Amino acid sequence: MFDKLMPKDDVKQRIRMKRALQALGGAASQSLVSVILFFSGGFRLDLQGFILLMIFLWVGHLTIPILIRLDINRRFSDPSMTREMVNWAIFTLLVTVFFMDHYRSLMLMYFPIILLYGAFSMTPNQYRATAAVMILGYVTVIFTLCQLHPNQFKIEEEFVAALVFALVIVAFSFVSNEISLLRKKLYRRNTELAKAIEKIEHMAITDELTGLTNRRHMMHMLRRQKAVADRGGNGFCVCFFDLDRFKSINDRMGHHVGDVVLKRFSSEVRSQLRDSDMFARFGGEEFVLLANGVDLERATIAADRIRKAIEALRFKDVAPDLTVTVSGGVAQFQSKEKIEALLSRADQALYSAKGKGGNCIKAEPTFDVDGLSFPN
Repeated sequence: MFDKLMPKDDVKQRIRMKRALQALGGAASQSLVSVILFFSGGFRLDLQGFILLMIFLWVGHLTIPILIRLDINRRFSDPSMTREMVNWAIFTLLVTVFFMDHYRSLMLMYFPIILLYGAFSMTPNQYRATAAVMILGYVTVIFTLCQLHPNQFKIEEEFVAALVFALVIVAFSFVSNEISLLRKKLYRRNTELAKAIEKIEHMAITDELTGLTNRRHMMHMLRRQKAVADRGGNGFCVCFFDLDRFKSINDRMGHHVGDVVLKRFSSEVRSQLRDSDMFARFGGEEFVLLANGVDLERATIAADRIRKAIEALRFKDVAPDLTVTVSGGVAQFQSKEKIEALLSRADQALYSAKGKGGNCIKAEPTFDVDGLSFPN
């Protein structure tokens, strides 16, 4: 039954509904106590009047869960409607106490529970305001009863009870306020922890220098893409890139210039990619491109477009005479093969490009794609 009441696609709404149902449980407890006290002669109402009172109160109790289930609560500044639930709970207790002839002190025990319930969302100022409403509300009810039924109530006893009640509520408001402050500290620390975890996760999958995906994460993504392709999903290609004569750049111009080259190379390649592609630094000057949903021919054309873009890069701010070229080897995934075999073929194609003097793209040796022979 409760599963049907719970919103299915919104976690926050499910939490709000869960809290509303918890409040409903508290209302049910209060109503049960009221029924027991009614049949014990604790109310100045006949049976019909008592039933009408319970119906009125339960219309209010059920309104908030209904608003949440219909998503109407989203229109409120506080979609959890905690203050509305707390205020209605206070009102129902005050109304119940107003119609009671005896045992009023038993109903007062529910007021601290209401304060504790609000401890998970109300601010300190809201706590103070809620405690004040409880105290003033109860004093007003007692004063009104003493005015309406002066012969049935002893003013001194009632106001002594009201004073004790006020002191208890003040004490509970301090406790609830501490809970609220602890909750805020815990929320702040959880937020900081979440940010730290997110940063660590980002560092775990990212190359620090270039900001690209690192080798470990690229291998994970390649295996995931293999699983998709093996199930009949999009095929893919990989391309190994290697910066030509990069060691000599480091040796002649220093590692600072080498780092600039790696960063700008990475940035330029990223600007050439589609959203579905992924580019990673495998180590040193070696990079891997995962080209999703393309065949060998299209992947080779895309890789050559990247080669031309890199050839056009200039580094006048760090080394006026520096030009950089890149070589690449492309291979297409074959169903059910291991990722290591695919990378090995791409690496062999890269080795072939290097053997041609660099600054070129080579596809894997003769590979048949839908009847199309794509030679090396």
